[in-house]
Parts: sequence; structure tokens; C-alpha cells
Amino acid sequence: MGMRFWIPGLLFVIASACALASPRGRPPAGAAEGTWLTWGGQASFGFNPDALASLDLSIASAAGAIARTHGAPGKRYDATTFAALDAGALELIHRGPTIVAIGGGELRFGGGFVLAHPGGSIDLRGFALRADPAARLGIAVVDAGGRVLFTADHAHYGFDEQGPGTFSMYNMNLRLAAEFAHALGRPDLAGLPVGSLEFRARAQIGRDEALSPDGGVCSAPFEGPGLVTNIALIYDDAASGWTGHDDSVYVRRCGLPPLPNGGSCTSASTNGKVVIDQDSSLRNVGDTGVAWYQKFTSPSPPYGNDQHPYLIWNLYRVDAAGRIKQIGVSAVKHAFLTINWAHVNGECGCAEGHVIYPTCEDTYSLSNNDNSSSGGSQQQNLAPRGEVIPSSAIWGRCGSVWDANCDGAMDAGSGAQNLYDYRMLVDESDMLAPLATGARYFFEYWYIVRDDADIYDTMGYREIHPAKNGSSWQVSLVGADAPDHDFFLGPTLNRWVDPLAPSANAMNRELSTPLGRARIAVKATDLGGGQWRYEYAVMNFDYAHVRIDPAHPAEPNLKLLENRGFARFGVPLAGGASASAVRFDDADNDAGNDWVASIAGGTITWSAPVAGNTLDWGRLYHFEFVSNAPPSSATLDLVGAATSTEPDIGYTLDLLAPVAVDDTIFRNGFD
Repeated sequence: MGMRFWIPGLLFVIASACALASPRGRPPAGAAEGTWLTWGGQASFGFNPDALASLDLSIASAAGAIARTHGAPGKRYDATTFAALDAGALELIHRGPTIVAIGGGELRFGGGFVLAHPGGSIDLRGFALRADPAARLGIAVVDAGGRVLFTADHAHYGFDEQGPGTFSMYNMNLRLAAEFAHALGRPDLAGLPVGSLEFRARAQIGRDEALSPDGGVCSAPFEGPGLVTNIALIYDDAASGWTGHDDSVYVRRCGLPPLPNGGSCTSASTNGKVVIDQDSSLRNVGDTGVAWYQKFTSPSPPYGNDQHPYLIWNLYRVDAAGRIKQIGVSAVKHAFLTINWAHVNGECGCAEGHVIYPTCEDTYSLSNNDNSSSGGSQQQNLAPRGEVIPSSAIWGRCGSVWDANCDGAMDAGSGAQNLYDYRMLVDESDMLAPLATGARYFFEYWYIVRDDADIYDTMGYREIHPAKNGSSWQVSLVGADAPDHDFFLGPTLNRWVDPLAPSANAMNRELSTPLGRARIAVKATDLGGGQWRYEYAVMNFDYAHVRIDPAHPAEPNLKLLENRGFARFGVPLAGGASASAVRFDDADNDAGNDWVASIAGGTITWSAPVAGNTLDWGRLYHFEFVSNAPPSSATLDLVGAATSTEPDIGYTLDLLAPVAVDDTIFRNGFD
């Protein structure tokens, strides 16, 4: 795809007609910088209606709009398109075929918004798009007088291949600039994301400057002997990166049940659902190219399908007593394009497209991760996790939410129907007192990439602080000014118990199986008086026992009938050790689907209910009890759920468990 057409979800668009060759490939060594020009076209804004409502902002008018879809909180984005004037041009600074910055000039528009707020209005009629001086590839939206009112960052960008001579920047976060925040009387709101922006313009680059790949990293093999495929999650900041703004985490909206018709959360509500998502950036640190094709496109190498990575995110609370509980679970974001940005010594230099090459970087804005919309058509990139086999990154396209009839084409009107479907929904009560008192919160996100050599460097987490101000929720990063920017590779579980340097009476070990991986971490705490508290956190990273439809057994039209995780967890109670104060925490607040604990044969076992709630991939469950015995080495049981045609599968892992003193002596050979 890569800006080939007006794509659903592009929120700031500029259309063109000129047919010139588009630059591609890696810049020659020592390539000098030059300038290309863009002009004309059209632009689309996609406002998050929930963000506008929380700021008491409304669109009073959209003068000169050539297309308009009115937004509705919780239901759809507000999408408006304006045509550019022919006067003026915006410069693109390039090195060889690679765009490295936005230069001088501007794209001027005749129409524009008037945004009303209680203290007055903001007039954007006659607005223009310019370079954001604070970012190499950022955009500033200025009013007719030159005041910067919005900025835009985390762009996807590139030249059309189907219509060379068209340049686009799209899927950008649209943020309030300091001037706008000051006009609202809330300078603290500067940088707040309120939607998405995109533009598409005609381009002049000069036919003699048309460049093609030189056979370097832009033709890297997909696989081969001795070659490693490895995508790493990275933190991109405005100071050293290219996205224009620090990668961060934000609240998108908060709604009351029944969603999406229950209205927005109130200052007194405790039962609302809070939608949180993030910007996400990555780098190809391996030797191979990685497929990044948009869903439902023609079969492509190396797998003969529309292969692409997937993105998920989770939220965890570690309470004042140190217990870890997952409180947020996203759906799957289907990736569709890579920018191939050259950050490390300019080594990449490949054009945007559907293969990410070694040393190249990519980003997805938080607005794009929220299924933002353009031209009235909501993007459709979010879908259930259960449609993906995570350990192999294979998608069951046939029978998915987008292709119910298995014809290999996206069904009209399918997918998310509102702004809560397939988002990560966090209960307000999980972030309010008393549960929040003394608690810490960790936001985790990771990519699932086919043939990835290291899943742990493809995931990362940030510590956040959620807070409610009136009816609105915000999150702030904890320690964001520290040198590490509070971004850590690996899973949150490794923060709870460090597998390389565990504290006393704690362990964290991986369970690797042919169907995927999990980790179990344990903490044993001496309560005094001969009593010990045992906590086990079981994290299913990519384990899935699946059943495939025999009528649709192969990609690209593979159909998944079942996708199940773990169904049983057992801890031995050796030598007559006791177990009391038994506790279970899953990823929701529904007591009706909790696992049931039982003690028999010297083992305490938790079992999933018959109706389901297996520990599926990307989820963490917490198990706890108090015993009268100290910890010692022991073998724990974890059982993968059965499918309707195959039995359950038992696994064991050596960790810590309570062992009575007499039994410990026996184990050491002193009968």
C-alpha cells in the first residue's frame, strides 16, 4: 500500500495528479542533501470526539470543507477534508532518495475550522501546514496569522508507486500546541493528542533524480542459513528520534456501560471503562527482511500470504502488598506498512513499503493504534487475539471478524463498530482508591513477528501513573525524565521477579513448548510465626493449542476453530504442608469465571471453569495461598487446555513450593 491510494484511516490527506518517478532505495555513500517540492492537494483532520468533549471543545463550523462526517463520542471520529490552494509549496529535504526532514514553505488552505470553547473560539480558516521546527518529520498547523495551534507527529509518509509524483504524510497524531492550550486557559494541555492528521500533495522531484535500490539492505533476503530474523521494540524520543514526539501512553476516552451508548464517565463514576493505548516504535536488528503486508492483499513472499506483524498491549497493577494483577487486555492491531526510517548512522535509507529491512525503523502512532478514521470511513486494524496463532504469527483470516464467509475479501461493514470495540478497556475501579492506594501500574506492549528470534526484545513496558481529574482520566509516565525514559525491554513479569537476579525465595523461569512459551514467577514471603505466603504469576506469552478447520487448512485462507491456552495449574504441598487464604486473580473483575481451587493428593490445583476463561496468550493470572512450610525446590504442573478433538497437554517446571521440614530432610537423604 504505502500511500498508494486514499486509504481508510488516513486522517490527513493530499491528492495529486502529477506523474513523476518516485525516489526509492538506499542513499549512495556521501549523498548530498537536496530539496523536493510538494504543493496543492487536500488535507483531512480526524478529531477524537471524546477528546473534544473532555475539553468542552466543539466544531462550530468547517468552512470550505469538501467532505465531512460528524463524529460522535464513543462511536466514530469526526472526519473533515479541505482542499489546498495552488499557491505555496512545502519543501522536502532529502539525502539521495531518502527524505530526512521537512523544509521551508507551506501548504495553504482556503477553508478551515472554527472551534468553540467556553472562553471564546479558535479560528483556523485559512490555515496552513508547515514544518514543525521541533521535529525533523513533524508538521505544524498554523492559523492565517501564523500562530501554531496544532502539531502532528509519528507520521507514515512516502511517494505513491501507483501514481508517482504524489507525496503523503498520514496516520499522524494531532496535538494541541502551546498556543491553543493557552487559549483554553490550560497551558498544561500542550501536547495533548486530540485526533489524527494527514495530507497528500503533488510532488516535483526532477526526473534526473529518480533513484532505485542499489542492492544493499533494500534487497535483504527473507531467510537463509545463518541469518537471524529479529525485530526489537525501541523508545523513540523527540530529541534523538525522528517521529516528532516522545513515544508515550494516553487515555483515549472513558465510557459508562452499556458501551457505547452509556455516555461519558462522570466525576463520580467508578464503573466506567477507560480506553488506553500508546505510540509504538521498532527497529529491524536482524539480518533479514521482514514481511509487513496489509491484510487481504495479494499473496507475497516469503510465505505466500498477506503476512504482517501484530501488536498487543496490556496493563498491570502491583498493589501495595506487592501482588501483580493484569487489569487491561487489548485486542490485536494488524500492522500494514513500514516507513523504513534510517536512524542508526543513516544505514537504512529504503523507501516505505511492505518489507522492513535491516537497520530500518518504523512507528505506529497512538491515533493509528486507536483505529482512527478519515473521510468518514473508520480504519479497521483491530481484531480479536484468538484469530492469531501467536508462536508462529499465523492469522486465521478465513472466518475472522473481517471475512466471515471465507472468500478472501474484507466484508463490507465488518470489524469494530464503535470506539470501544477491540480496545483495551480498564475498569475505573482498578485505578481508584482503595485498589490504587499504594499501587504501581505498568503498561506493556509488544509485537508478534513471524520467525522472530527473540520475543523478549520485541516487548517492553513503561511505568505509568493514572489519575482522574473531574470526569477525565490522564496517565503520566513515571520517571520519564530519567536517562532510561522509563522504557524497559522485556515483559512486566520480569520487573516483578527479575529472572537474572531474583530476590531471596523468588524465581522466574521460562516454560518452552512446541506450542509456545510461558513464564512462571514465584515469590515466597515469610509472614512470621511459621507462616509463608506463596504467590505465583503465570504469564502466557504465545502458547496456543489450536484446532484448524480441515476444510480451510492452509494460508492464506486458514480457518481457526479453537484457540486455547492453559486450563490448570498445580503446586505440590510436600510433607503435609498446608494451604489456606487461597486467592486467584485473572485479567477481569468477573468472579463468575474465576478458576476454582482444590486440594487433593498433596497438591493445590486451580482449574478453569468448564465454560472457559483459559489462560490464553498475552495474559497473566496470579495464584496465591498461605502455608505453614518454607520454600524449597519443587516441580509444578501447568496443563494446556484440550480442544474438542485433542486432549489436554501436561507440562512441568521446577520452581519453589512449600515443603514441610520432615519432607525436606527426606529429600536430602536423611530418613
